[in-house]
Amino acid sequence: MRRYTVIDLFCGCGGISRGFDRTGRFTIEAGVELEPHPMRAFEANHRNAADNPPVVYTGDIRSLIGPEATVSFKEWSAPTNLQEPGKLDVLAGGPPCQGLSRHGVRQYLDAGFKRFYDDPRNHLYRAYLNVVEALRPKVLMIENVREFLNFGDGKFSEDLLKRLDELGYNAGFRKVCAADYGVPQMRHRVIFLAVSREIARPTDQELPFPARKFSQCDRGQLGLLEGFGYRTVRDAISDLPDPNYTHGVPLSYPTDCEISALASQLRSRTGVVLNHVARKLSESSKARINAVGTGRMKHVEDHLKTKSFYGSAYRRLAWDEPALTITTWVYHVGSGRFAHPVDDRGITMREAARLQSFDDDFIFPNLINPVSQMIGNAVPPLMAQAFGESISNYLDYHLSRKPRTRGSISGAVA
Repeated sequence: MRRYTVIDLFCGCGGISRGFDRTGRFTIEAGVELEPHPMRAFEANHRNAADNPPVVYTGDIRSLIGPEATVSFKEWSAPTNLQEPGKLDVLAGGPPCQGLSRHGVRQYLDAGFKRFYDDPRNHLYRAYLNVVEALRPKVLMIENVREFLNFGDGKFSEDLLKRLDELGYNAGFRKVCAADYGVPQMRHRVIFLAVSREIARPTDQELPFPARKFSQCDRGQLGLLEGFGYRTVRDAISDLPDPNYTHGVPLSYPTDCEISALASQLRSRTGVVLNHVARKLSESSKARINAVGTGRMKHVEDHLKTKSFYGSAYRRLAWDEPALTITTWVYHVGSGRFAHPVDDRGITMREAARLQSFDDDFIFPNLINPVSQMIGNAVPPLMAQAFGESISNYLDYHLSRKPRTRGSISGAVA
């Protein structure tokens, strides 16, 4: 079965790549990422068609391609053998969105829209488009926060779609919730897909967006394709062993617990659990998470309240609900709904990774803050897997209908 090639821009530790890899239909050929910690994790956890680590670039993508480039994109990408326009199958990526976050937008609007629009972080999608112009991949996937669609009267998304059309792509977008694809988390994003008109001329409705697999219904009711309501915190983490308080100590799965379908998907092949390290909480933090429970900080006694707090601060996760959005602050119980459902502690990085649908074979470094950044910024692999399955089926169909011409078909043969 043909396997298709992927280059992942703004890859972080590789949530999109991990999802595509888990389909068995893709090889991860290269990645670009600004920060060194997630890039090392990306490189360690992915393989290309030759079963080697992907080609990587650690640094600002604008120094690699575009008018500010100081490094030759052609020379950097040469080892991938994907430089010929049209040879790359899939270009994926999630341009950084901090400037577009709800919290960031509130700050910008206080100072006027021009400051918001001028933030260079909000224009990194243009660097993505520079790579599109250089490589002319068959299919594109771009992930971002939903706010990307609306601010500035849709100026950013309108610019993106217009440029893709000029480059020869039919493109569209959908607002998605990760829980619809089996991720135990209410994470809302927007996904843009585009297909080269050299491959097909789809309408928006014919772009390879995957169907939802789960629905927000009670357990036991008829859901969608898999017949279940949303997966829950219990599905995601209840089979894990009690955590350690020391880094680098491997743990084994307990033998006397029920294993959900999700946990079966995510358990390591070796039977070993890493990155499952708890942090000791102060007595005041313990008092707060017990007072808040699954409620709200604003309802607890005044002496337990902090001077300012997020709406979900010090809340416990509920066993039988999906998590709320896992953010880069997941290590801190005062920054969101990140307290364990019953234990007096925050969730571990392995539990946070499970809630993002990373499998236990995905190894993170023994560092709390960089790993929380990686996990919180990642695209959930199970959601990416659903997109990968749909895209591979789409490529199978359309490439099988075309004659084998120079640059039109690629991918290693499994």
